[in-house]
Amino acid sequence: MIAGRTDFRQQANWILAMRRSAMVLMSIIALTTMGCRGCQSSQSTEEDGKKSAEELKKLADEKKKKDPLEIGHLLPLLGQELSEDELADQVPKLLVKPGHWMPTVQKMQANYDDFVGSTSSTLTNDRKQPVALGHTHYTYQSTRPVVLAKGREKMVDGLLYVPEDSAGTHASSRLINRDSEAEVSQSDPRLVKMPSYQYFLVVLAKEVSRYGFLKVTDTVRAEWEGEDEASSQIHYRVVLADATERIALSPSLFSWTSIAYLVWDEVDATRLSAEQQQALVDWLHWGGRLIINGPDSLDTLRGSFLDEFLPAKSTGPRKISAADLSEWSQYWSNRTSGKQLPSLTPVRPLSGVQLAPSEGAREVAGGAGLFYERNIGQGSIVVSAMQLTERELINWPGFDGFLNAALLRRPRRSFSEGFYGGLRVDWLDLPQQRLDAHLITGLRLFSRDAGSQANIQEVLPPNPTPFGSQQPEPRTQIDRPGGLASWNEFGPVSTASREVLVKAAGVEMPGAGFISACLALYLVVLVPLNWMVFHTLGRVEWAWIAAPIIAVLGTLAIVRLAQLDIGFVRSQTEIALLELHEDYPRGLLSRYTAFYSSLSTTYDVTFNEANTVATPFPVGAAGGRKIGDRMFTVSFERRAKDVLRGLAVSSNSTRMLHSEQIVDLQGPLRLGMSSRNLQQVENNSGLDLRNVAVVHRYFKQGSDQPLYDASWIGNLRHGTSAVLGLAPLMSTSEQLPFANERAQALRGTTTGELNIDDLLKIVYRFPQENDARYARREEYRLVGQIDEVLPGAEALPSASQVEGVTVVLAHLAYGDLPVAQPDVKSRGDVKITNTYLFDD
Repeated sequence: MIAGRTDFRQQANWILAMRRSAMVLMSIIALTTMGCRGCQSSQSTEEDGKKSAEELKKLADEKKKKDPLEIGHLLPLLGQELSEDELADQVPKLLVKPGHWMPTVQKMQANYDDFVGSTSSTLTNDRKQPVALGHTHYTYQSTRPVVLAKGREKMVDGLLYVPEDSAGTHASSRLINRDSEAEVSQSDPRLVKMPSYQYFLVVLAKEVSRYGFLKVTDTVRAEWEGEDEASSQIHYRVVLADATERIALSPSLFSWTSIAYLVWDEVDATRLSAEQQQALVDWLHWGGRLIINGPDSLDTLRGSFLDEFLPAKSTGPRKISAADLSEWSQYWSNRTSGKQLPSLTPVRPLSGVQLAPSEGAREVAGGAGLFYERNIGQGSIVVSAMQLTERELINWPGFDGFLNAALLRRPRRSFSEGFYGGLRVDWLDLPQQRLDAHLITGLRLFSRDAGSQANIQEVLPPNPTPFGSQQPEPRTQIDRPGGLASWNEFGPVSTASREVLVKAAGVEMPGAGFISACLALYLVVLVPLNWMVFHTLGRVEWAWIAAPIIAVLGTLAIVRLAQLDIGFVRSQTEIALLELHEDYPRGLLSRYTAFYSSLSTTYDVTFNEANTVATPFPVGAAGGRKIGDRMFTVSFERRAKDVLRGLAVSSNSTRMLHSEQIVDLQGPLRLGMSSRNLQQVENNSGLDLRNVAVVHRYFKQGSDQPLYDASWIGNLRHGTSAVLGLAPLMSTSEQLPFANERAQALRGTTTGELNIDDLLKIVYRFPQENDARYARREEYRLVGQIDEVLPGAEALPSASQVEGVTVVLAHLAYGDLPVAQPDVKSRGDVKITNTYLFDD
């Protein structure tokens, strides 16, 4: 027993010793492990420090490579389609159309901090000096605020105005820091100016590459004597805008004046901002033409902002066979002076849609229910049942003629051989107007375009050359460098408004009658009246005391009367023209404002409408800067409310301002029917009109001579209507219609001090023969006036005397355009036989 206990105790001691040994071994291992980990941790910390230092150095190096601000070149919003010649010298270029407000875009990014500042654009010459506006004492710059978030790229929109007669060669764009007022970036691209007859044809499509063929069509190129695009003898700059990216359309009608046509193909209408949508609709009412590729677009436009204007709706898919195309293609294949073109006969039926025309729509010439168009104010929309980019369609020889006359609504053409060889494409009925903007764009702004010419032509000099057998060299004559819809300071409307303002706001010394009357009144008060008063009081001696007092009071009275007579106060006079289109509650308000001040004054003018354009208005053709005259800078700031700052007026002088803005009315002026089924004009505009008349121009069948009916209405207050009593009107140009009725309305009133008869004669005048697109179009036109300055522009400091009148022109209804006609010859009818070559 004892021995067994001893063995057990020995075993227990052995087990305990083993446990202790194991614990010691584990402690050694743990300490060893911890020691290694500590070494590893120390090594890791050292490596992390090295890595962080490398990263910081790398970041520092990257900062050295990156500028705080990355600013791109100033570019046109509509794209930079320049020829090889225009890009030859590798200098940054900016494509602009003189006389138009060109939308620009500039890429900007702040890399390290947020940036707040502003950008300004102005025209400069080759010496980088600002260029003055023609016939004025002002240079002009356009500014807008710029806010850049750190690390975010931003496309900053701008607006550049290039006057028609400007000597500017560069567009200087500067970025200014708000806090330091320092210039942090500058871009000076050289201007490439489009000729007067050249406009943009914009394609907005999901697959824009399918429309590249447009650039080589005869409709776009207008080939003449072998000239190519490098010589700029093309009618349209085709802009291919990808509808899946940023929509390159301006939010203001005033930036659309250089766009003649817009092609729409499978565009998500909701991607256009509300301002862009409104600008497009405004552009349509003032003469733009929208071409919609129906199969890809009609379903997506259902319920959109364009839905109410569409000429047709899609009722489902359709297969278009050769038989369906027969009547249509035969019409557009016909040639009266050349070979009949083959009809379009596709090898398999084309995909398309069935069109259901809307009210007021009409089928495009050729029939077959393939194309419908509809008037939208002065403009129109055309929609197709088949794909406009169908390869068999665009390869068909008759397609270019259809594109010219039906889709673009231009006159028929003739193709011929040139004098030096090559092809000439010209209008058949208007051979002297090949480069006339009237035939290239349908856009018309009455205040800019009424009665204006817009043609480039070759004319012979008035005096023959001294060599009897030598033909004198023709010279180029340009009527308007900016073409139609350009900012026009010397057109008929501007000239008539200027003449009224010069007479009303000009400073004239008092006449002899005024001086004689004042002197006679003074002597009567000083001598006989003074003596009679004190003789009655029995104090004749007091008359001597009263004489100097009467002399002082008389002097003050005469000075005050003279001040009022010559306008020796701050005054503001305005002539305005409000142009409206049928059943549309938005109008184009053109203001011509004269500011007079007896002391030197600088005016700031704030406009309530965000989309406004304004420039100093020349007092006359000879009103430019002379040697020694001081030059002033006006700044047009584009903000929530546009502001023109710095209109400086010297003491005892008059300066003028020309501005345009789109204004919203309560409703339209429209032509309707009375309860007795009689024509009537309805005023829902919110304006009370006076001296209202309606003139109807129409044509008898087969006659080119216009006829006129007219109805005098008189006053037409808001919310009222008046039945038309149309009667023949003999003339609308040589004399003012309803002159007797106007004179009768002025009797017994205090209005009519501003004589606007010359302006009214222009407003009553319909398009003349030079406007071949609209010269034969039926129209109902309302003319009236408002004897006050309409709100929407506030000048500071305010004037103590404000007067003005607004002439209202409402195009109540338009007739259809003439039927589109095919060309008389095609390219294939011309055989080049002249092999004349120039000698080396």
